[in-house]
Parts: sequence; C-alpha cells; structure tokens
Amino acid sequence: MGNPTTLRAIQLVQLPYSVKPILDITDSLLTSSTNPYKMRRFEDITHISVHHSAVEGGTPEGYARAHVNTNGWGGIGYHIVIKGDQIYQTNDLLTFSYHTSSNNAYTVGISVSGDLSKRNLTSQERECLYAAIMTVRSLFNIPVENVMGHNEYPNNNTACPCISMNQVRADLKDLDMKLKYMGSSESKRKNAYAIANQILYMYNMAQGSDGNAEWALNKIIQLEPKMKELGLL
Repeated sequence: MGNPTTLRAIQLVQLPYSVKPILDITDSLLTSSTNPYKMRRFEDITHISVHHSAVEGGTPEGYARAHVNTNGWGGIGYHIVIKGDQIYQTNDLLTFSYHTSSNNAYTVGISVSGDLSKRNLTSQERECLYAAIMTVRSLFNIPVENVMGHNEYPNNNTACPCISMNQVRADLKDLDMKLKYMGSSESKRKNAYAIANQILYMYNMAQGSDGNAEWALNKIIQLEPKMKELGLL
C-alpha cells in the first residue's frame, strides 16, 4: 500500500502519561469557498512548526474566521490547536495551509491557544503540546531536530512561539527514551512482576473475614472475562 492521501481523526500515540483524545473539528470550521487550500503529498511532510496564538481566550473557530475573513486564507492556518487540556485537529494533516511563511509545503502547524509572551505554558498545555508533537512525529517519522518554533524557520521574523524550543526538543528526547524503555523486555518483566504480586496480594486479602476480603474477592472475579479471553481460564 502507498502513503495515505488524507489524515483525519488522528489518534494519540502511546505516551507515558494520559491526555484527552484528540477531537477532530475540521468540518465545523469556516473555510473559503473561493480560495480553498490545496493538498500535499504524505512524503513531503518532514517538519513540525510550533506556534502560539498570541491572544488569550481565543478558540479554533475564532482563528478560522480571522484567517479566512481577515487574512483571505483557505481556512484556519493551524493543523492542530491546543486549548487548555484539549487537543483539536483543525485541518487534514496533508492540507497545504498557511502558518509559517515560505515553509508551509513541508510543515505541520501546531499552535497553543494563548499569549505565551506574557505567561508560561501550563502543565496541561505542555503535556498536550508534547502529545500532539509525538503523535505527528510518529505518523511522519519526524526526528526531534525537525521540531522547530515558528521563529526558527527562515524568512520568519517573529517571536512566536515565545517558548524555549531547546527545552521542548530536550523534553521530547526524554519522552523518546521513556517510550523505548516502556517497550523493553526489562519494563515488561517489571510490569509482569507487579501484576502478579498485586494479584497474590488481593488473593491473600480475600482469605480474610472482614469487609476488605469481600472487596478483594470481587476485584479478582472482575478479571475472569479477560482471563478467559486470553485462554488462561
């Protein structure tokens, strides 16, 4: 099979922490009927461009209206918008949208909703930003070095995204290492031991005669369907 020609409703990659699923709201956003965006080839995507919206209280819907009605673009410029603790997909990732002048042909634009020239990223925003970046990196096999801020691209005289991209790239490398460990034999053995130890603990608790015994027994019984599914019962 060849490369995809559309990338909608993308799913989060595995992470060592939890964030809400990505919501694809592309179809609900304003687009231009007279000047629609074009599409790119999958193999053209090699970089990620990180942005901030430079305003507080904005929404993907508002950005789309401004980009279409004020800028005259085909739709919202960003492919992904992070607002608080939610990640929104706002364009097909293969859309040739406008967000990083002269560098749109090969970049996916990810923006944090907020004015980061006046405040730091919240922990939720940072986790969502990294989750979005890791997901896009996984889809296109993008190396950490190709995750760049808007202001790091040539011909873009801007302070956007107003955060340390060196820290972002360092944190992404740490996440890569954590994910590599999560898939290692050592990690699997550690998890298997923890699971077996917990089941034994619950079994011993179930041998008692107090309220905890009934609770432990019920918890163990809840494992029955999965154990049967795995052929262990």
